[in-house]
Amino acid sequence: MKKIIITVLAAALMPMMAAADDFWVGVFAKDTGFTDQSYTTSKSLSRLKTKIDNEWAKGYDLIDLSYGHDVWMALYAKGTGYTQQAYMHRRDIGKFAQAVDSYAKKGFELINVEYGAGEWIGIFAKGGKWKDTLFVYSRYRDDFEKSIIKRWREGYMLVDVEAAEGYWTGIFAKNTGFRSEAYVIADEWEEVSPQIKAKWHSGYRLVNIEYTAGEWFLLFAEYPNPREELFANNEDIEDFRETIRKYWKQGYYLVDLADGRD
Repeated sequence: MKKIIITVLAAALMPMMAAADDFWVGVFAKDTGFTDQSYTTSKSLSRLKTKIDNEWAKGYDLIDLSYGHDVWMALYAKGTGYTQQAYMHRRDIGKFAQAVDSYAKKGFELINVEYGAGEWIGIFAKGGKWKDTLFVYSRYRDDFEKSIIKRWREGYMLVDVEAAEGYWTGIFAKNTGFRSEAYVIADEWEEVSPQIKAKWHSGYRLVNIEYTAGEWFLLFAEYPNPREELFANNEDIEDFRETIRKYWKQGYYLVDLADGRD
């Protein structure tokens, strides 16, 4: 069975190449506003904390986390506009939601949720453009999809999705700059590239890609000025590192991380 290894926003897609069952996925884009970028990998939450603190000390902001292959990969950037950041983790989803409310009362907006190694992790920021962020979680996908429609009608946009431990979770925000949104759920990895290509041709760009309960959740948004973007996947983390370096040299920034399988 053929698998897509790299797909580029252009008149035609790059040729398909063989991919392994379990792999890292990255979404790359230009015109992000970022001025520099870094990433770290950690085998434990204690090491992750140390590396986040080190990157913060260098002036980078934490923008995304992904857990796969027993490794935490953290993504950072400069030029985000954030003035202060925090992160927290809880094992229980209910306690996690309570902690999110506590941070909101302190003026923080939730910008990313990730699950790994039995922990729900939230990344928070002050000073970003997103406003009035909401954290929503549901036991069933149908209920989660209903909440998406409900929030859209209330003027919110979905900005992040995570599914684990039998829960579907999402972050909704206002003031995203998106004109409209759409999402697609693909059963197989080989369905992902055609779905993305179709949305690109309709003027949408990929905001978030997540492996959710055996499916791929693809979140798209219509930007006022469509950005140039691509996505790539590698099984081995060293190969993924090389992919990141390759696209950095071409002027792209890594804007979203995922780990999944076919």
